[in-house]
Amino acid sequence: MTERQRRILHLLVDIYIQTQAPVPSGVLAQQLSLSPATVRYDLIELEQQGLIGKPHTSAGRVPTRAGFHHYALSKLPPNPLPQAMLEKLAQVLEDAGPRREALLVQVASKLAGYPATLRLRPQRAPKLLQVHLSNLTSGKVLAVAVLEGGRVREARIELSFTPTEAQLNEAEQRLYKASEPVKASTPAMMELYESIGRAFAQGSQEEYREGMGLLLSEPEAQNPLFLRQAIAVFEAPSDSTFTPPGGVNVRVGENEGLSLVQAGIKVNDQIGELTLLGPVRMRYERALSVAFTMSQVYMGK
Repeated sequence: MTERQRRILHLLVDIYIQTQAPVPSGVLAQQLSLSPATVRYDLIELEQQGLIGKPHTSAGRVPTRAGFHHYALSKLPPNPLPQAMLEKLAQVLEDAGPRREALLVQVASKLAGYPATLRLRPQRAPKLLQVHLSNLTSGKVLAVAVLEGGRVREARIELSFTPTEAQLNEAEQRLYKASEPVKASTPAMMELYESIGRAFAQGSQEEYREGMGLLLSEPEAQNPLFLRQAIAVFEAPSDSTFTPPGGVNVRVGENEGLSLVQAGIKVNDQIGELTLLGPVRMRYERALSVAFTMSQVYMGK
């Protein structure tokens, strides 16, 4: 690809992202100060490379998935958001306390204009400092735990029996800042301790989501298939390998009609990934800047 062809492709993608309409060669020629014949020749070359297509009912061209991918990669490394905004975001997250993660995805979603998810996973089993237990229904217990580092998490535990209040109180007292595995007095208590341990063991994942309604403002949302696919990706838990901490990743069209912009995170003993979800016709430059900046601020960089 020549430099001129690259400029034509990137302008075509920029215009298509804004309009979602096929881009005529005359518009490209005018904005790039090139002759219409030159632009038409290069468009044919780009089409042969599989980077653009020409709808049968239009004289304009549209980017293909490969064209979007080439365009998105050209926006790496991302440009950070302005310094003044960085400082403000850092202060907001610092003041958020236990709401820090939820606020992170809220701000990322608002800044990018796309749904955001945050997934965090401990690299090792967290130490249980304190736990509060309460019966929900028969055989189901709610466990609210304070973990090493002051993080608060909850889990719903299913048992083969319904614990008494005395058993729950005993478990809370014996698990309080226990430095070694707690020995159970009965098989029932053993089941309770093991279930609590599994609920907060290594590999358990925290997930935060925000902004799914933002996709409704995208033209693609008029297609029910697009919305169903987007909701499935947004809500589905993921145990896939995260983007390396400090890195960014762009996945263009791997799920039909959707793109993901992802930034890797590592804080203390936790690794994770901040993801922005949008149509393939995504505002990649803005999304990459937001995902990268928010991940850096969250990590204290």
